[in-house]
Amino acid sequence: MKKKRLVVLDPRHGGMDSGLRTADGLLEKEVNLIVCQEIKQRLGDVGVDVMLTRDGDYEVESMSRAALANGRGADLFVSWACDMLDDDKVRGVSLWLHDSFREVKGVRGISEQVTKLIRFERVGERLAGMSGQVMLGVFQEPDDVLSLVDAPAVKIKGAFLSNETERKLCQKDVFLHAQARGAAFGILEMLHEQERLQRAAQ
Repeated sequence: MKKKRLVVLDPRHGGMDSGLRTADGLLEKEVNLIVCQEIKQRLGDVGVDVMLTRDGDYEVESMSRAALANGRGADLFVSWACDMLDDDKVRGVSLWLHDSFREVKGVRGISEQVTKLIRFERVGERLAGMSGQVMLGVFQEPDDVLSLVDAPAVKIKGAFLSNETERKLCQKDVFLHAQARGAAFGILEMLHEQERLQRAAQ
């Protein structure tokens, strides 16, 4: 019997930790949860098992977020967050992996890491294409959640709350749903690619 794929979605922040907060009262934690709930529904509609690290406004420790994915044998882990810069002209979608290139050894290890970067870049392209945003690229930085996850893991920063245009868009359901639609499409493509490679290896 074919194993159903499991994706764990991780809306960052929650509870007392609001994440980014704008002058007009927009809270990052709320944006993150709305998008992840919509992605969950869209993936569920096509038969993908999906779990959220939080489904309400409460705090979840980094270790607990990762433990949920590891304990259930997740195939993919996707965190959702927003971004903010002093330069309020910067806007767009960026994807972030845990800074692990320095841990990779050998040609094969580096090749696998580059392949992972390319796959996640496609997710970002699908998302940006659906939401009408710019895809800024895939980057690396230390992350205390992604570093603990066994499955392929990425953090999507879906918008810059420091940019007036994107800040206003994040207050509109039609925009957040478009982001979720694009992200779900990209995630589904990535799951299909994982399946194809696993079949080829058998």
